[in-house]
Amino acid sequence: MSTVQCKNCGGSFDPKRSSCPYCGTMYKRGAYAEFRSKVSSLIDSMLGLRDDVQESVSRIVLSSLLRAVIFIAVIIGLAFAFSRSAQVNSYNDPEYDQKAYEEIVWMDENLDKLNEAYENGDYKTIEKMYYQQSGAVQKWVHYPSYCLKSAYEKIKQEDRLDTYLFQRMLHFIYNPEAFTGYNGMNRVDRDEYAEMRDALISELESRGYSRVELDEIYEKCANSYGYVDLDLLKQYVKEDGNG
Repeated sequence: MSTVQCKNCGGSFDPKRSSCPYCGTMYKRGAYAEFRSKVSSLIDSMLGLRDDVQESVSRIVLSSLLRAVIFIAVIIGLAFAFSRSAQVNSYNDPEYDQKAYEEIVWMDENLDKLNEAYENGDYKTIEKMYYQQSGAVQKWVHYPSYCLKSAYEKIKQEDRLDTYLFQRMLHFIYNPEAFTGYNGMNRVDRDEYAEMRDALISELESRGYSRVELDEIYEKCANSYGYVDLDLLKQYVKEDGNG
């Protein structure tokens, strides 16, 4: 199957898609193809409607009905085309193109340094580079793993278990996407994550929590997106094994 390459992040994807699945950059040909497909489908539906009703209604009523349907279809088509055009044009904006170009140039110059800092566990250097060019670093292949490992290191440095730290530990155990971002766990080494997660579970067990109790606490305090409510969590915080 043929693929196209995103001009922004370099990812390969199906040319029938209207945007890059990795960074969201609009793909103009795919967007127009999607629009044509929707219009074609709408016309087919209109013709099917005509065939179904022409035997039971007069020609005048049928003609009026078809004109009304065609008018609505044209309005919907124009609205869809306008929205697509606005999205495509937003990605053709000179400022956007310049920003994307600067991210690519910056990454070409700093990729080796980023990878070296990651391999050495030098998360402070990565954090500084993030503030230099956040857009480029967020597209870096190791960025989700960096976020997860950096959060783990910061959690392990804390001695006192307060509500905020307990929330971060529960997120790490049950909802690591809170650190890596949506779909970020797809780029994380599962074995490394499991090792860090188990270490935090053992830490909480040493403070008087059982695994069953942690499951119940998370279920009671987490919303539908997996984020733990601090106010609800306060009553479950234990310090050094005491309630």
